[in-house]
Amino acid sequence: MILIDTTPLVALCDSRDEYHGRAVEHLKALVAPKGRQSGRRDEARFATCDGVITEACFHLPHAVQRRRLQALLDELRVVVLPDQPDAAFRDQIFDWLVKYGEHEPDWADGCLAVLSGRDPAARLWTYDREFRTTWRRPDGSRIPLAV
Repeated sequence: MILIDTTPLVALCDSRDEYHGRAVEHLKALVAPKGRQSGRRDEARFATCDGVITEACFHLPHAVQRRRLQALLDELRVVVLPDQPDAAFRDQIFDWLVKYGEHEPDWADGCLAVLSGRDPAARLWTYDREFRTTWRRPDGSRIPLAV
């Protein structure tokens, strides 16, 4: 599974974004190798969380941009996790936010870090350097990156 952060979503939906070209190339690379099997895309290949979608909508304030976001999520069949309300998940995010408080993480960062910790095979698609340098899974291990 590839967890998608806000930066690639915004870049894919806004051609003026500094990461747009890179995001398009990365999407092609991420979809091509394993994304198609017998003409079908793997249902659980991409995932994100409500915090990321909320953040993306903030950065994409225009209706046309939000329609692009909706179409992208649909086309990639992005799963929003967790799929059920989960108090333990929420508590894990708050614990993670406190642990990294001096670095001022946001809710979406914590959500992705915790989701990554719940699935050891998950990789994260992000352009935020903190995931390379600072943020870790709740157990302290590195968060594997997709690109």
